[in-house]
Amino acid sequence: MSDSALVKQDVQQLYRQLVKQLELTPRWGQKQMIATVANHFLAISRSEDGHRIDDNPVCLVEAGTGTGKTLAYMVACLPIAKALDKKLVISTATIALQEQIVQKDLPALKKHGGYDFDFRLAKGRRRYLCVSRLDQALSQNASIDPTQALFEDELALKLDGHQQALYKDMVVQLGSNQWDGDRDAWKDPLAEDHWRPITTDHKGCTNRRCSHFSQCPFFKARDGLEQADCIVTNHDLVLADLALGGGAILPAPEDTIYIFDEGHHLVDKTLKQFTHQQGIRQLSRWYGQTRAGVKKFLKEWQGGGKGAQVSQQVQDHIQVLEQQLISLEQFLDQSAFRPEDGYQQQENFRFAQGIVPAELVQMSHDLGLGSARLARDLGALHSLMDDVVKGDQNGLPKDQAESYLAAFGVLQQNAEQQLGLWQAYAKVDREGEVPMARWLQYWQTPERVDLEISASPIMAAELLQENLWQRCFGALLTSATLTALGRFDRLITHAGMNPLSTQLAVQSPFDFSKSQICVPKEAIEPGPETVFVEQLIKGLKAQLNKTEASLVLFTSRRVMQLVFEGMGDVWQDLILQQGESSKQRLLDQHKQRVDEKEGSVLFGLASFAEGIDLPGDYLTHVVITRLPFTVPDRPVPSALAEWIEKSGGNSFTELSVPEASIRLVQATGRLLRKEDDKGRITILDKRIISKRYGQQLLQALPPYQRQFG
Repeated sequence: MSDSALVKQDVQQLYRQLVKQLELTPRWGQKQMIATVANHFLAISRSEDGHRIDDNPVCLVEAGTGTGKTLAYMVACLPIAKALDKKLVISTATIALQEQIVQKDLPALKKHGGYDFDFRLAKGRRRYLCVSRLDQALSQNASIDPTQALFEDELALKLDGHQQALYKDMVVQLGSNQWDGDRDAWKDPLAEDHWRPITTDHKGCTNRRCSHFSQCPFFKARDGLEQADCIVTNHDLVLADLALGGGAILPAPEDTIYIFDEGHHLVDKTLKQFTHQQGIRQLSRWYGQTRAGVKKFLKEWQGGGKGAQVSQQVQDHIQVLEQQLISLEQFLDQSAFRPEDGYQQQENFRFAQGIVPAELVQMSHDLGLGSARLARDLGALHSLMDDVVKGDQNGLPKDQAESYLAAFGVLQQNAEQQLGLWQAYAKVDREGEVPMARWLQYWQTPERVDLEISASPIMAAELLQENLWQRCFGALLTSATLTALGRFDRLITHAGMNPLSTQLAVQSPFDFSKSQICVPKEAIEPGPETVFVEQLIKGLKAQLNKTEASLVLFTSRRVMQLVFEGMGDVWQDLILQQGESSKQRLLDQHKQRVDEKEGSVLFGLASFAEGIDLPGDYLTHVVITRLPFTVPDRPVPSALAEWIEKSGGNSFTELSVPEASIRLVQATGRLLRKEDDKGRITILDKRIISKRYGQQLLQALPPYQRQFG
């Protein structure tokens, strides 16, 4: 019997054992998924040293709700990864799914499957407390901290009574082992402005040089990660690791089988990871803070030589960069692309086809050269402080050097990020090449006014191909919504996968024939806002039932608010509107009403169309007020649509319709969460039956009963 056949036996035995021990009902779709995934990974051609040598590493599986896809991919992949001497990395888009896998699914498989393996949870540093920074925040001497000027926005903070009490409580909880330093494990939700000052990233971390290393929550959590057979993490951390070259945080891609659960988020997460943004006035303040901090360091530095020389170079670089930044701001303020009435709050100005004026290209080139020099010399100061902490260099007390080590690491990282932005603007896209999106945005908050300059890729294909698909041993992408209009083509194109990637669409075990999709006579075609809102109110009053549990989905917050105001007092008493309180609180209130045999209506936007779970009587009616087309008014989608049109395509059919199909499937998917669920879906947008693309959208939905009025 071949090695592959033996591994397949192990997979089959593991599944049979789990079905028996957990008293599960074997599902055809689940068995189909296990077989497809196992066959895919076992078919990958390998060299003698075990590395992949073919060009088809990716398996795509769309598995509807109720399929049991989590169990399926674990059963298929764990024995195969172990047999091939590969690490298994399970990546999710949400913390909730991470916790489910780590706290429920993997322990159950290990306990009941008779299969021995080790697993660990991996989160980024910023999900964990930095004990050193907590100590600094609480220190009575924080005002004379040598790195205060380098961290003016974060460490030079004045703690109010609540924040001081919070930090002291953290010290107690950490010291008594009642808390492990994980943000997600704290007893109450933590506000970002409370958490940010007491955490750090890889550049701000001094690792084993830190005097608090033995108590570090991050490194405690990472203990044993290298020995683990299976690592559970999130898309952001996988992408951050790849951006660092791969293998810096997680196992090397070449030695890894990746499972991307909630895989439909991977493209957007990739674009976000490689987006560059910088406020001009924010950068100006950073230059001032950095210059002041380095000047302070120079006064305290007793080692002379290289430290003094490099510190002076840093100040010289900043002086030049500050002048260049002033010129840039003046240019942006005076140029023809500036609106005559000035930028409105949060208004974008996008450069058509990503093409920026030649003057801006040159300015960006000059700023990039200066930022590269600055990053280099800040890196040199970081290395120097490392030598002091290790005892290889004198010039500062060790504790001071430790603080500066973290400070210069953060500053170097900031300079490198700025370099990435200037390089994106200095680069001239070649003819036929996918351009970058480049745009300006004016921000006004109570604290500051700023003009933000941004750049982002518009396609993730090349990034994922170069950093992931060409390097990993294998990868599985799975989700309930991977296809658009019933095909994987859109995902394959946008994610840069081989068109011959293994593909499987597993049907949900739910009986859709027990539920209905209705397009009533009150359905309307969207028109002028006032008329549309009036008609929508009329349609909702006709279709909603005051005794049932309903979810009404909108594509516009303004329209949602206007409809709510027009529904009248009786209906308003039944409606729970997104934004009135937290999402979880609204869902809890809704469930409580249903438990008390009362009617309840949820009004929500896009975030309520995905990820909420209201099984059984908690949701029996979903109303789609408008087909979920997104207006490409954001810079990246707009630039992508523009490029498709310029390339001879049709952005509506190639971009808007497929994306609407995915969102519509997600929205209608809120209705059935368990096998015995049933109800109805009402679509109040007449275009679903009157337009050709509407028919395409309908065909991509599960086989509900159809009722058109």
